[in-house]
Amino acid sequence: MRSPRNRPIFPLFQTPIDLAHDYWQRLLHPGDYVIDATCGNGHDTLFLANLVLKKDTNGQLLAMDTQAEAIQNTQQLLQDNLAKNMLDRVSFFNGCHSTFPSQIEKESITLIVYNLGYLPGGNKELTTTSSTTLQSLQAALPLIVPGGAISITCYPGHPAGKVEETEILSFTNSLSPLEWSCCYHRWINRNQAPSLILIQRGGREGA
Repeated sequence: MRSPRNRPIFPLFQTPIDLAHDYWQRLLHPGDYVIDATCGNGHDTLFLANLVLKKDTNGQLLAMDTQAEAIQNTQQLLQDNLAKNMLDRVSFFNGCHSTFPSQIEKESITLIVYNLGYLPGGNKELTTTSSTTLQSLQAALPLIVPGGAISITCYPGHPAGKVEETEILSFTNSLSPLEWSCCYHRWINRNQAPSLILIQRGGREGA
């Protein structure tokens, strides 16, 4: 089977985002607290909202982005697609992902998502950087609940993205295997394709 543009269809996953979504669905439950640290145009944010903000649960979702345009795009997308009782449990933070809001408690977040690079449809010169992303990852670690995870989609097809991916991989390699399980998905037959890095915190016995 081929797509309308004569491209092949791959049933397991077509893109790194498809693969990431599969992992998120397996990890998350209604009532969880999640963060989209680079919300962009809001498509991942909406996907996450539909997983955790179910009726009669206490799920929470924080959408962050350094660009006001991204926050506005995400707000509009959620308003167009979510019921009010779900929207009421979404908060927004217009600021760099290197710093999370101070009121977030340690070991309270089930999943933190990063989709790096530039805002689709926006200024391609404005990209995430390795320095702020590494600061963010360091700050993210203590926020993750046992068994929770960090999901990072990287874009090594452009020079800044390649540096960012390389430094994130170096960071993940330094994490203790007694506490963290780190996995790297890369398309080996697609030049400059995005990649997916997953960092999962170990759970506790009996949890």
